[in-house]
Amino acid sequence: MGKRSSKYDVKRYDIINYIASPFKLNSTSLFMRKATLIAAFALTALAACKKTTNTTNLLGSPQPAFLVNGISDINLQNDLSTTSSLYLTVAYADSAQENVTLSLSALPTGIAMDTTWINTGIPTFNTQLMIYDTTAAGATPGTYPMVLTATSSNGSKKNYNFNIKVKAAPPCTTNIVGKYYDCYNNCGGGYYADSVYADLNVTNKVWFTNFANSGHLVYGTYSCHTDQMTIPAQTFGAVTYSGSGTAYSHYMSLSINNGSSTCSFTIQ
Repeated sequence: MGKRSSKYDVKRYDIINYIASPFKLNSTSLFMRKATLIAAFALTALAACKKTTNTTNLLGSPQPAFLVNGISDINLQNDLSTTSSLYLTVAYADSAQENVTLSLSALPTGIAMDTTWINTGIPTFNTQLMIYDTTAAGATPGTYPMVLTATSSNGSKKNYNFNIKVKAAPPCTTNIVGKYYDCYNNCGGGYYADSVYADLNVTNKVWFTNFANSGHLVYGTYSCHTDQMTIPAQTFGAVTYSGSGTAYSHYMSLSINNGSSTCSFTIQ
């Protein structure tokens, strides 16, 4: 008669059978488990890749494939520098090139631009942007923000900011003000003396106390750049004076119209 199994033997058998059960799978089942595990890893990796790609913003208009070089502030100074230029190069940035057109924002009062500049072409091309002061007295001093816009034929744009800086004329009448003892007017005034002094409120404006030996107080404006003295029209009774001439190193040679004739005179 065989040995009876105890309840402990039954449990031990069940445990051994449970542990050993995975190893009882056939080769087809093992292959399926491995394939399922590999597919799960692949899906996880693919999801991670897609998440990383989505962090890059691919929306928005394309950037123009060019650069504009040579942008800087433009400086003008009344009576000294009435023109200034920017020498620009519109250059390739990569292989996708289109026609580029340049435009400029509104200019300040008294400032103009040379309209003959080359403002369109296919990079690389060069152009000169020339700005000049058109006013006789000089444009109003100040800093004026400007924008140069470059637009490609596909509509994409780049803006370049710079300033036009207008400086006031420097005072330069030191060598022409003072007392003049040896003056001569060829219109019958003969030899005489005169005094010239600077205006306290207007730079490079001077006053003649005995203009052309007339006894009249007449003013003139002096240019540091050209050494020219200009006498704007000024009327005294029936006589109107106007004219111009050179002035430097305490010497002046002027040609003046007094309404009836043109006279020349020197003061030194």
